Amino acid sequence: MRTSRLRTLVVYLGFALFLIWVLFPLYFTVLSSFMAPSEIGVKPFHWWPENPTLANYIAIFTGDSAPFSTGQDGGIVSSTDAVARLVPAIGRSLLVGVAVVASNLIIAGAAGYAFSRYEFRGSTVAYLLLLASRVVPAIAVVLPFFVAFRHLGLLNTSLALIISYNAFTLPLAIWLLKTYFDSVPRELEEAAKVDGASRLRCLLMIVTPIARPGLIAAGLLVFLEAWSEFFYSLVLTNSLTVPPVVAGLQNLQQFSWTTLAAATMFTVVPPVLIALAFQRYIVAGLAAGSVK
Repeated sequence: MRTSRLRTLVVYLGFALFLIWVLFPLYFTVLSSFMAPSEIGVKPFHWWPENPTLANYIAIFTGDSAPFSTGQDGGIVSSTDAVARLVPAIGRSLLVGVAVVASNLIIAGAAGYAFSRYEFRGSTVAYLLLLASRVVPAIAVVLPFFVAFRHLGLLNTSLALIISYNAFTLPLAIWLLKTYFDSVPRELEEAAKVDGASRLRCLLMIVTPIARPGLIAAGLLVFLEAWSEFFYSLVLTNSLTVPPVVAGLQNLQQFSWTTLAAATMFTVVPPVLIALAFQRYIVAGLAAGSVK
């Protein structure tokens, strides 16, 4: 009994240390976003801002110079252009994310249903190759994408990001939806066909409503991946989305670290809120087909 309690204590202690290690950077970022730059790096460490301020967030939405940013001579360092780029980047990230989710669910839904319901020569090989493409590193195919988009005149456009993001997220969505479609009883479709329903009508009116948790899970995972993608947005566009814009802020001389922390929150908070709000659908979608 004593050994069991000691083992449980060690497990909980290890879990607590792991949570601290994971969550402390997020806590420090949130804390810094409400601080004045003069409070950053002070000793002893401030676990809470002495004078909490929203000036960093106001600067982002108004496009004003970064608050409290001072040069070596104590003068204000203008960073209006850099800060003003973040709000449009948020809008473009939302646009790209929604477009990728919409196109992804249409294509992945049709492909996942086909892999689930049709067995043709080479279907297993095609499915495995599709899954294998998921492990191809993004840097391995960035040059073909760049050359193709340059010839098509799509460089520095949202469409280039939508196409490239679909290429990397479709295998995940197809696998997830196929697994969910496999759990939908085929007898329901057969009964509908007896009443004269077509294959497309069965998919739209019967399978899709039942597979709604899987569709929501796939859409959420695709959106989270599109929102946080950095490399392709940096290479194929002039930093149109949030991650490269936020990363570029730190290259400014004498830029306020507190404003950078506030900008970082726009990269971190949306995925966290989505994951917390829809975790039931994400878990249900990922667990689909694991239990008969």
